[in-house]
Amino acid sequence: MLLTSSWIPDLVLFLATISLVSYLYATRKFDYWKKRNVLYQKPVPFFGNFKEVITLKKQIGIWLREAYNAAKDTPYFGMFVFDEPYLVLKSPQLIKHVMIKDFNNFSDRTVACPDHNNVTKNFLFFMRNPEWKTNRVQLTPVFTSGKLKYMFPTAVLVSDRLQKYLANNLGVLEAKEIAAKYSTEAMARSFFGINAHCFDDENAMFRVLGRKIFDFSVRNGLVNTAYFSMQKLVRLFRINIFEKWVFEYFIDSFTKAFEARENSTTRKNDFIDILIELNKKDGGNGLFDMDKINGTGLQFFVAGFETTSSTISYTLHELCLNKTVQNKVRQEILANMKENDGLTYEGVMGMKYLDMCVKETLRKYPAVPFLDRKCVNECKLPGTDLILEKGASVYIPLVGLHYDEKYFPEPDKYDPERFANPKCNSEGLVYLPFGEGPRMCIGERLGMLTTKLGIISVLTKFEVERCAQTPDPVIFEAKSLVLQSTVGLPMTFKYITPPPA
Repeated sequence: MLLTSSWIPDLVLFLATISLVSYLYATRKFDYWKKRNVLYQKPVPFFGNFKEVITLKKQIGIWLREAYNAAKDTPYFGMFVFDEPYLVLKSPQLIKHVMIKDFNNFSDRTVACPDHNNVTKNFLFFMRNPEWKTNRVQLTPVFTSGKLKYMFPTAVLVSDRLQKYLANNLGVLEAKEIAAKYSTEAMARSFFGINAHCFDDENAMFRVLGRKIFDFSVRNGLVNTAYFSMQKLVRLFRINIFEKWVFEYFIDSFTKAFEARENSTTRKNDFIDILIELNKKDGGNGLFDMDKINGTGLQFFVAGFETTSSTISYTLHELCLNKTVQNKVRQEILANMKENDGLTYEGVMGMKYLDMCVKETLRKYPAVPFLDRKCVNECKLPGTDLILEKGASVYIPLVGLHYDEKYFPEPDKYDPERFANPKCNSEGLVYLPFGEGPRMCIGERLGMLTTKLGIISVLTKFEVERCAQTPDPVIFEAKSLVLQSTVGLPMTFKYITPPPA
Protein backbone atom coordinates (compact mmCIF):
# COMPACT_ATOMS: atom_id res chain seq x y z
CA MET A 1 0.00 0.00 0.00
CA LEU A 2 1.45 3.34 -1.08
CA LEU A 3 1.66 6.23 1.35
CA THR A 4 1.85 8.75 -1.46
CA SER A 5 0.72 8.89 -5.07
CA SER A 6 4.06 7.55 -6.33
CA TRP A 7 6.34 4.69 -5.34
CA ILE A 8 9.47 6.89 -5.60
CA PRO A 9 8.79 9.08 -2.54
CA ASP A 10 7.54 5.98 -0.71
CA LEU A 11 10.88 4.25 -1.39
CA VAL A 12 12.81 7.32 -0.28
CA LEU A 13 10.74 7.50 2.91
CA PHE A 14 11.28 3.79 3.58
CA LEU A 15 15.04 4.03 3.08
CA ALA A 16 15.22 7.16 5.22
CA THR A 17 13.34 5.38 8.01
CA ILE A 18 15.62 2.33 7.84
CA SER A 19 18.68 4.59 7.88
CA LEU A 20 17.41 6.53 10.88
CA VAL A 21 16.56 3.38 12.84
CA SER A 22 19.96 1.88 11.99
CA TYR A 23 21.72 5.07 13.04
CA LEU A 24 19.85 5.27 16.34
CA TYR A 25 20.55 1.61 17.07
CA ALA A 26 24.26 1.91 16.20
CA THR A 27 24.72 5.00 18.39
CA ARG A 28 22.47 3.99 21.29
CA LYS A 29 25.44 3.39 23.64
CA PHE A 30 27.61 6.32 22.59
CA ASP A 31 26.85 8.22 25.80
CA TYR A 32 28.06 5.28 27.92
CA TRP A 33 31.41 6.76 28.96
CA LYS A 34 30.06 10.31 29.20
CA LYS A 35 27.52 9.17 31.80
CA ARG A 36 30.36 7.65 33.82
CA ASN A 37 32.59 10.71 33.54
CA VAL A 38 35.29 8.75 31.70
CA LEU A 39 37.53 10.37 29.10
CA TYR A 40 36.77 8.76 25.75
CA GLN A 41 37.45 9.07 22.05
CA LYS A 42 34.60 10.45 19.99
CA PRO A 43 33.07 7.54 18.07
CA VAL A 44 31.57 7.54 14.60
CA PRO A 45 28.30 5.73 13.76
CA PHE A 46 28.51 2.02 12.92
CA PHE A 47 32.30 1.81 13.54
CA GLY A 48 32.80 3.46 16.90
CA ASN A 49 36.57 4.02 17.08
CA PHE A 50 37.29 0.78 15.23
CA LYS A 51 37.12 1.83 11.58
CA GLU A 52 40.84 1.68 10.80
CA VAL A 53 41.12 -1.81 12.30
CA ILE A 54 38.03 -3.39 10.71
CA THR A 55 38.96 -1.95 7.29
CA LEU A 56 42.43 -3.51 7.75
CA LYS A 57 44.23 -0.18 7.50
CA LYS A 58 45.90 -0.33 10.90
CA GLN A 59 47.27 -3.15 13.05
CA ILE A 60 45.24 -3.39 16.28
CA GLY A 61 48.24 -3.09 18.61
CA ILE A 62 49.46 0.04 16.83
CA TRP A 63 45.91 1.45 16.85
CA LEU A 64 45.76 0.95 20.62
CA ARG A 65 49.20 2.52 21.06
CA GLU A 66 48.08 5.65 19.26
CA ALA A 67 44.95 5.84 21.41
CA TYR A 68 47.10 5.27 24.52
CA ASN A 69 49.40 8.16 23.57
CA ALA A 70 46.48 10.46 22.74
CA ALA A 71 44.93 9.96 26.19
CA LYS A 72 47.52 11.88 28.19
CA ASP A 73 47.49 11.87 31.99
CA THR A 74 44.65 9.54 32.81
CA PRO A 75 44.61 6.09 34.47
CA TYR A 76 42.15 4.78 31.86
CA PHE A 77 40.01 5.91 28.97
CA GLY A 78 37.01 4.67 27.07
CA MET A 79 36.50 3.75 23.44
CA PHE A 80 33.96 1.97 21.30
CA VAL A 81 34.50 -1.17 19.26
CA PHE A 82 31.58 -0.73 16.88
CA ASP A 83 28.84 0.11 19.39
CA GLU A 84 30.32 -1.72 22.39
CA PRO A 85 32.14 0.28 25.10
CA TYR A 86 35.66 -0.89 26.03
CA LEU A 87 37.78 0.40 28.89
CA VAL A 88 41.50 0.78 28.09
CA LEU A 89 43.79 0.72 31.13
CA LYS A 90 46.93 2.89 31.38
CA SER A 91 47.64 2.80 35.12
CA PRO A 92 50.19 0.10 36.05
CA GLN A 93 48.47 -0.28 39.42
CA LEU A 94 45.04 -0.83 37.86
CA ILE A 95 46.52 -3.28 35.37
CA LYS A 96 48.04 -5.25 38.25
CA HIS A 97 44.68 -5.13 40.03
CA VAL A 98 42.85 -6.57 37.03
CA MET A 99 45.48 -9.17 36.09
CA ILE A 100 46.39 -10.41 39.57
CA LYS A 101 44.80 -8.90 42.69
CA ASP A 102 41.18 -9.05 41.52
CA PHE A 103 41.61 -11.89 39.07
CA ASN A 104 38.38 -13.58 40.18
CA ASN A 105 36.43 -10.67 38.73
CA PHE A 106 38.49 -10.62 35.50
CA SER A 107 39.16 -14.30 34.85
CA ASP A 108 37.74 -14.42 31.31
CA ARG A 109 38.91 -12.97 28.01
CA THR A 110 36.68 -10.96 25.69
CA VAL A 111 37.57 -13.20 22.74
CA ALA A 112 34.79 -15.44 21.40
CA CYS A 113 34.76 -19.07 22.55
CA PRO A 114 33.95 -21.32 19.55
CA ASP A 115 31.56 -23.70 21.29
CA HIS A 116 30.44 -24.92 17.86
CA ASN A 117 33.84 -26.61 17.33
CA ASN A 118 34.56 -29.50 19.71
CA VAL A 119 38.32 -29.17 19.23
CA THR A 120 39.10 -25.44 19.21
CA LYS A 121 36.74 -24.80 22.13
CA ASN A 122 39.38 -26.71 24.13
CA PHE A 123 41.99 -24.01 23.51
CA LEU A 124 42.92 -22.64 26.95
CA PHE A 125 43.06 -19.21 25.28
CA PHE A 126 39.32 -19.31 24.54
CA MET A 127 38.00 -21.07 27.64
CA ARG A 128 35.86 -19.39 30.28
CA ASN A 129 36.15 -19.91 34.01
CA PRO A 130 35.67 -22.30 35.83
CA GLU A 131 36.34 -24.70 32.93
CA TRP A 132 39.53 -22.79 32.18
CA LYS A 133 40.84 -23.25 35.73
CA THR A 134 40.20 -27.00 35.71
CA ASN A 135 42.05 -27.44 32.42
CA ARG A 136 44.89 -25.11 33.43
CA VAL A 137 45.53 -27.17 36.57
CA GLN A 138 45.50 -30.39 34.54
CA LEU A 139 48.00 -29.05 31.98
CA THR A 140 50.41 -27.28 34.33
CA PRO A 141 52.54 -30.45 34.84
CA VAL A 142 53.34 -30.43 31.10
CA PHE A 143 55.61 -27.40 31.51
CA THR A 144 57.55 -28.09 34.70
CA SER A 145 61.35 -27.72 34.66
CA GLY A 146 61.68 -31.49 34.82
CA LYS A 147 59.52 -31.98 31.72
CA LEU A 148 61.45 -29.27 29.85
CA LYS A 149 64.71 -31.06 30.62
CA TYR A 150 63.25 -34.19 29.03
CA MET A 151 62.35 -32.16 25.91
CA PHE A 152 65.73 -30.42 25.79
CA PRO A 153 67.55 -33.00 23.61
CA THR A 154 64.76 -32.79 21.03
CA ALA A 155 65.07 -29.00 20.90
CA VAL A 156 68.87 -29.25 20.57
CA LEU A 157 68.44 -31.69 17.68
CA VAL A 158 66.27 -29.19 15.83
CA SER A 159 68.70 -26.33 16.53
CA ASP A 160 71.50 -28.44 15.02
CA ARG A 161 69.39 -28.90 11.89
CA LEU A 162 68.90 -25.14 11.69
CA GLN A 163 72.68 -24.68 11.84
CA LYS A 164 73.22 -27.15 9.00
CA TYR A 165 70.51 -25.49 6.91
CA LEU A 166 72.14 -22.08 7.28
CA ALA A 167 75.55 -23.50 6.39
CA ASN A 168 74.11 -24.60 3.04
CA ASN A 169 72.14 -21.41 2.36
CA LEU A 170 74.30 -18.44 3.33
CA GLY A 171 73.67 -14.97 1.92
CA VAL A 172 70.59 -12.76 2.07
CA LEU A 173 67.80 -14.69 3.78
CA GLU A 174 64.42 -13.78 5.24
CA ALA A 175 64.95 -14.27 8.97
CA LYS A 176 61.27 -14.78 9.81
CA GLU A 177 61.01 -17.64 7.32
CA ILE A 178 64.21 -19.23 8.64
CA ALA A 179 62.99 -18.91 12.23
CA ALA A 180 59.56 -20.25 11.24
CA LYS A 181 61.14 -23.38 9.75
CA TYR A 182 62.99 -23.93 13.00
CA SER A 183 60.04 -23.22 15.31
CA THR A 184 57.61 -25.28 13.22
CA GLU A 185 60.02 -28.22 13.33
CA ALA A 186 60.59 -27.76 17.07
CA MET A 187 56.89 -27.54 17.92
CA ALA A 188 55.92 -30.42 15.63
CA ARG A 189 58.47 -32.64 17.37
CA SER A 190 57.72 -31.36 20.89
CA PHE A 191 53.93 -31.63 20.70
CA PHE A 192 53.09 -34.03 17.87
CA GLY A 193 56.22 -36.19 17.94
CA ILE A 194 56.42 -35.62 14.17
CA ASN A 195 59.35 -34.80 11.91
CA ALA A 196 57.92 -31.90 9.88
CA HIS A 197 60.81 -31.93 7.31
CA CYS A 198 60.88 -28.12 7.26
CA PHE A 199 64.61 -28.03 6.51
CA ASP A 200 64.37 -30.68 3.80
CA ASP A 201 61.45 -29.38 1.77
CA GLU A 202 60.59 -25.71 1.13
CA ASN A 203 56.95 -26.78 0.78
CA ALA A 204 56.78 -29.13 3.77
CA MET A 205 53.12 -29.47 4.71
CA PHE A 206 53.45 -28.28 8.30
CA ARG A 207 55.25 -25.15 7.11
CA VAL A 208 52.60 -24.57 4.42
CA LEU A 209 49.91 -24.84 7.08
CA GLY A 210 51.78 -22.47 9.38
CA ARG A 211 52.02 -19.89 6.59
CA LYS A 212 48.33 -20.30 5.88
CA ILE A 213 47.32 -19.67 9.50
CA PHE A 214 49.27 -16.41 9.72
CA ASP A 215 49.02 -15.35 6.09
CA PHE A 216 48.38 -11.65 5.37
CA SER A 217 44.96 -12.43 3.94
CA VAL A 218 41.69 -10.55 4.16
CA ARG A 219 40.06 -13.75 5.43
CA ASN A 220 42.50 -14.10 8.34
CA GLY A 221 42.32 -10.41 9.15
CA LEU A 222 38.53 -10.35 9.30
CA VAL A 223 38.19 -13.64 11.21
CA ASN A 224 40.75 -12.61 13.83
CA THR A 225 39.05 -9.24 14.22
CA ALA A 226 35.64 -10.94 14.52
CA TYR A 227 36.83 -13.20 17.33
CA PHE A 228 37.91 -10.18 19.38
CA SER A 229 35.21 -7.68 18.46
CA MET A 230 32.17 -9.40 16.90
CA GLN A 231 31.70 -12.38 19.18
CA LYS A 232 27.96 -12.64 18.49
CA LEU A 233 28.64 -13.05 14.77
CA VAL A 234 31.19 -15.79 15.48
CA ARG A 235 28.57 -17.73 17.40
CA LEU A 236 25.73 -16.98 14.98
CA PHE A 237 27.60 -18.00 11.83
CA ARG A 238 29.77 -20.64 13.55
CA ILE A 239 32.95 -19.04 12.24
CA ASN A 240 36.05 -21.19 12.67
CA ILE A 241 39.42 -19.62 13.45
CA PHE A 242 41.17 -21.87 10.88
CA GLU A 243 40.20 -22.84 7.36
CA LYS A 244 38.61 -26.28 7.26
CA TRP A 245 41.37 -28.10 5.35
CA VAL A 246 44.08 -26.63 7.58
CA PHE A 247 42.22 -27.69 10.69
CA GLU A 248 41.48 -31.21 9.40
CA TYR A 249 45.09 -31.87 8.40
CA PHE A 250 46.41 -30.95 11.83
CA ILE A 251 43.80 -33.00 13.67
CA ASP A 252 44.35 -36.03 11.46
CA SER A 253 48.13 -35.84 11.95
CA PHE A 254 47.95 -35.44 15.69
CA THR A 255 45.30 -38.12 16.19
CA LYS A 256 47.36 -40.67 14.24
CA ALA A 257 50.53 -39.75 16.13
CA PHE A 258 48.80 -40.06 19.50
CA GLU A 259 47.12 -43.40 18.71
CA ALA A 260 50.38 -44.82 17.36
CA ARG A 261 52.24 -43.83 20.51
CA GLU A 262 49.57 -45.31 22.78
CA ASN A 263 50.13 -48.65 21.07
CA SER A 264 53.93 -48.42 21.18
CA THR A 265 56.63 -48.83 23.81
CA THR A 266 58.68 -46.01 22.22
CA ARG A 267 59.14 -42.87 24.32
CA LYS A 268 60.21 -39.49 22.92
CA ASN A 269 59.66 -37.41 26.08
CA ASP A 270 57.34 -35.06 24.19
CA PHE A 271 53.85 -33.68 24.76
CA ILE A 272 52.17 -36.92 23.69
CA ASP A 273 54.19 -39.00 26.17
CA ILE A 274 53.39 -36.53 28.94
CA LEU A 275 49.64 -36.69 28.22
CA ILE A 276 49.71 -40.50 28.18
CA GLU A 277 51.58 -40.45 31.49
CA LEU A 278 49.05 -38.03 33.04
CA ASN A 279 46.15 -40.17 31.85
CA LYS A 280 47.70 -43.25 33.46
CA LYS A 281 48.19 -41.41 36.74
CA ASP A 282 44.50 -40.53 36.61
CA GLY A 283 43.74 -44.24 36.86
CA GLY A 284 42.42 -44.46 33.33
CA ASN A 285 39.46 -42.18 34.08
CA GLY A 286 39.92 -40.16 30.90
CA LEU A 287 41.53 -36.97 32.20
CA PHE A 288 41.94 -35.93 28.56
CA ASP A 289 39.53 -37.05 25.84
CA MET A 290 40.60 -36.91 22.20
CA ASP A 291 38.96 -33.56 21.49
CA LYS A 292 40.77 -32.01 24.43
CA ILE A 293 44.05 -33.65 23.44
CA ASN A 294 43.73 -32.38 19.86
CA GLY A 295 42.64 -28.92 20.95
CA THR A 296 45.44 -28.56 23.46
CA GLY A 297 48.10 -29.85 21.09
CA LEU A 298 46.90 -27.67 18.24
CA GLN A 299 46.82 -24.52 20.38
CA PHE A 300 50.31 -25.10 21.77
CA PHE A 301 51.67 -25.83 18.30
CA VAL A 302 50.15 -22.75 16.65
CA ALA A 303 50.95 -20.35 19.49
CA GLY A 304 54.39 -21.84 20.03
CA PHE A 305 55.66 -21.74 16.48
CA GLU A 306 54.48 -18.17 15.80
CA THR A 307 55.69 -16.56 19.03
CA THR A 308 59.02 -18.41 18.90
CA SER A 309 59.70 -17.58 15.26
CA SER A 310 58.68 -13.97 15.80
CA THR A 311 60.94 -13.50 18.82
CA ILE A 312 63.93 -15.19 17.17
CA SER A 313 63.63 -13.23 13.94
CA TYR A 314 63.11 -9.86 15.65
CA THR A 315 66.10 -10.57 17.91
CA LEU A 316 68.25 -11.33 14.87
CA HIS A 317 66.88 -8.21 13.20
CA GLU A 318 67.95 -6.03 16.12
CA LEU A 319 71.32 -7.79 16.38
CA CYS A 320 72.05 -7.16 12.71
CA LEU A 321 71.42 -3.45 13.35
CA ASN A 322 73.39 -3.44 16.62
CA LYS A 323 76.64 -5.30 16.04
CA THR A 324 78.08 -4.39 19.47
CA VAL A 325 75.17 -6.15 21.16
CA GLN A 326 75.49 -9.08 18.75
CA ASN A 327 79.19 -9.55 19.55
CA LYS A 328 78.57 -9.32 23.28
CA VAL A 329 75.84 -11.96 23.34
CA ARG A 330 77.91 -14.23 21.09
CA GLN A 331 80.85 -13.98 23.50
CA GLU A 332 78.58 -15.02 26.37
CA ILE A 333 77.21 -17.97 24.39
CA LEU A 334 80.65 -19.26 23.38
CA ALA A 335 82.07 -18.85 26.89
CA ASN A 336 79.07 -20.66 28.39
CA MET A 337 79.36 -23.56 25.94
CA LYS A 338 83.09 -23.87 26.61
CA GLU A 339 82.50 -23.92 30.37
CA ASN A 340 79.75 -26.56 30.09
CA ASP A 341 81.44 -28.56 27.33
CA GLY A 342 78.54 -27.90 24.97
CA LEU A 343 74.88 -27.06 25.35
CA THR A 344 73.15 -27.98 28.59
CA TYR A 345 69.74 -27.03 29.93
CA GLU A 346 71.28 -25.31 32.96
CA GLY A 347 73.82 -23.55 30.74
CA VAL A 348 71.17 -22.10 28.44
CA MET A 349 69.10 -20.95 31.40
CA GLY A 350 72.21 -19.31 32.86
CA MET A 351 72.97 -17.06 29.87
CA LYS A 352 72.00 -13.74 31.45
CA TYR A 353 72.83 -11.38 28.59
CA LEU A 354 71.00 -13.59 26.09
CA ASP A 355 68.01 -13.51 28.42
CA MET A 356 68.22 -9.71 28.53
CA CYS A 357 68.29 -9.55 24.73
CA VAL A 358 65.22 -11.76 24.39
CA LYS A 359 63.36 -9.70 26.98
CA GLU A 360 64.22 -6.47 25.16
CA THR A 361 62.99 -8.00 21.90
CA LEU A 362 59.71 -8.90 23.58
CA ARG A 363 59.42 -5.34 24.82
CA LYS A 364 59.76 -3.88 21.33
CA TYR A 365 57.85 -6.67 19.59
CA PRO A 366 55.46 -8.36 22.06
CA ALA A 367 54.15 -11.64 20.68
CA VAL A 368 50.58 -10.50 21.37
CA PRO A 369 50.27 -6.69 21.11
CA PHE A 370 47.37 -6.34 23.57
CA LEU A 371 45.64 -8.22 26.36
CA ASP A 372 41.91 -8.42 26.95
CA ARG A 373 39.76 -9.21 29.96
CA LYS A 374 36.03 -9.36 30.64
CA CYS A 375 34.53 -8.31 33.95
CA VAL A 376 32.54 -11.32 35.17
CA ASN A 377 31.04 -9.57 38.22
CA GLU A 378 30.17 -5.95 38.90
CA CYS A 379 33.11 -4.33 40.68
CA LYS A 380 34.67 -0.98 41.52
CA LEU A 381 38.17 -0.08 40.34
CA PRO A 382 40.26 0.84 43.40
CA GLY A 383 41.11 4.50 43.86
CA THR A 384 38.40 5.57 41.40
CA ASP A 385 34.67 6.16 41.30
CA LEU A 386 34.26 3.88 38.29
CA ILE A 387 32.04 0.86 38.70
CA LEU A 388 32.40 -1.73 35.96
CA GLU A 389 29.27 -3.63 35.05
CA LYS A 390 29.18 -7.38 34.67
CA GLY A 391 30.25 -8.14 31.11
CA ALA A 392 32.34 -4.98 30.70
CA SER A 393 35.30 -5.36 28.34
CA VAL A 394 38.84 -4.25 29.16
CA TYR A 395 41.89 -3.79 26.93
CA ILE A 396 45.52 -3.57 28.09
CA PRO A 397 47.63 -1.96 25.30
CA LEU A 398 51.01 -3.69 25.51
CA VAL A 399 52.64 -1.77 22.66
CA GLY A 400 51.59 1.51 24.27
CA LEU A 401 53.00 0.47 27.65
CA HIS A 402 56.20 -1.02 26.23
CA TYR A 403 56.96 2.20 24.33
CA ASP A 404 56.03 4.63 27.11
CA GLU A 405 59.05 6.83 27.89
CA LYS A 406 58.02 6.99 31.56
CA TYR A 407 58.84 3.31 31.93
CA PHE A 408 61.33 2.71 29.12
CA PRO A 409 63.46 5.78 28.25
CA GLU A 410 64.32 6.04 24.54
CA PRO A 411 61.77 3.31 23.78
CA ASP A 412 62.74 2.96 20.11
CA LYS A 413 66.32 2.08 21.10
CA TYR A 414 67.22 -1.60 21.43
CA ASP A 415 68.87 -1.70 24.84
CA PRO A 416 69.11 -5.10 26.61
CA GLU A 417 70.75 -3.39 29.60
CA ARG A 418 67.25 -2.27 30.65
CA PHE A 419 66.81 -5.77 32.01
CA ALA A 420 70.11 -6.04 33.88
CA ASN A 421 68.25 -5.07 37.06
CA PRO A 422 64.65 -4.71 35.89
CA LYS A 423 62.42 -2.55 38.04
CA CYS A 424 59.66 -1.88 35.51
CA ASN A 425 57.05 -4.03 37.29
CA SER A 426 58.03 -3.07 40.84
CA GLU A 427 54.97 -0.91 41.57
CA GLY A 428 52.54 -2.12 38.94
CA LEU A 429 52.55 -3.89 35.59
CA VAL A 430 53.98 -2.25 32.47
CA TYR A 431 55.95 -5.15 30.94
CA LEU A 432 53.73 -8.11 30.07
CA PRO A 433 54.97 -10.00 26.99
CA PHE A 434 53.46 -13.26 28.29
CA GLY A 435 50.60 -11.71 30.21
CA GLU A 436 50.64 -11.90 34.00
CA GLY A 437 48.75 -13.49 36.85
CA PRO A 438 46.93 -16.84 36.85
CA ARG A 439 46.11 -16.54 33.14
CA MET A 440 49.62 -15.76 31.90
CA CYS A 441 51.02 -17.89 29.07
CA ILE A 442 51.34 -21.49 30.28
CA GLY A 443 54.07 -22.25 27.73
CA GLU A 444 56.35 -19.31 28.58
CA ARG A 445 59.30 -21.41 29.74
CA LEU A 446 59.20 -23.77 26.77
CA GLY A 447 58.90 -20.79 24.43
CA MET A 448 61.87 -19.03 26.01
CA LEU A 449 63.98 -22.19 25.94
CA THR A 450 63.21 -22.90 22.27
CA THR A 451 63.78 -19.24 21.36
CA LYS A 452 67.16 -19.11 23.07
CA LEU A 453 68.32 -22.35 21.45
CA GLY A 454 67.39 -20.97 18.03
CA ILE A 455 69.39 -17.78 18.60
CA ILE A 456 72.31 -19.77 20.00
CA SER A 457 72.40 -22.06 16.97
CA VAL A 458 72.74 -19.03 14.68
CA LEU A 459 75.24 -16.97 16.66
CA THR A 460 77.70 -19.75 17.48
CA LYS A 461 78.73 -20.10 13.82
CA PHE A 462 77.21 -17.18 11.94
CA GLU A 463 76.84 -13.44 12.12
CA VAL A 464 73.96 -11.42 10.76
CA GLU A 465 74.34 -8.11 8.95
CA ARG A 466 71.89 -5.64 7.51
CA CYS A 467 71.42 -5.66 3.77
CA ALA A 468 69.77 -3.24 1.34
CA GLN A 469 66.35 -4.84 1.99
CA THR A 470 66.53 -4.81 5.81
CA PRO A 471 63.65 -2.65 7.09
CA ASP A 472 64.52 0.09 9.56
CA PRO A 473 62.12 0.90 11.09
CA VAL A 474 59.79 -2.07 10.73
CA ILE A 475 56.32 -1.34 9.33
CA PHE A 476 53.69 -3.71 10.70
CA GLU A 477 51.15 -5.50 8.53
CA ALA A 478 47.63 -4.22 9.22
CA LYS A 479 45.93 -7.52 8.29
CA SER A 480 47.82 -9.44 10.98
CA LEU A 481 46.66 -9.82 14.58
CA VAL A 482 50.30 -10.21 15.66
CA LEU A 483 53.18 -7.84 14.87
CA GLN A 484 54.53 -8.91 11.47
CA SER A 485 56.72 -6.90 9.14
CA THR A 486 55.11 -5.98 5.81
CA VAL A 487 58.34 -6.93 3.96
CA GLY A 488 59.64 -9.68 6.21
CA LEU A 489 63.00 -9.40 7.95
CA PRO A 490 65.69 -9.93 5.29
CA MET A 491 69.35 -9.80 6.34
CA THR A 492 72.70 -11.30 5.40
CA PHE A 493 73.84 -14.52 7.09
CA LYS A 494 77.56 -15.35 6.88
CA TYR A 495 80.20 -17.28 8.78
CA ILE A 496 81.83 -15.52 11.72
CA THR A 497 85.08 -13.80 10.76
CA PRO A 498 87.39 -14.86 12.21
CA PRO A 499 85.74 -18.17 13.07
CA PRO A 500 85.46 -19.11 16.77
CA ALA A 501 88.28 -21.16 18.24
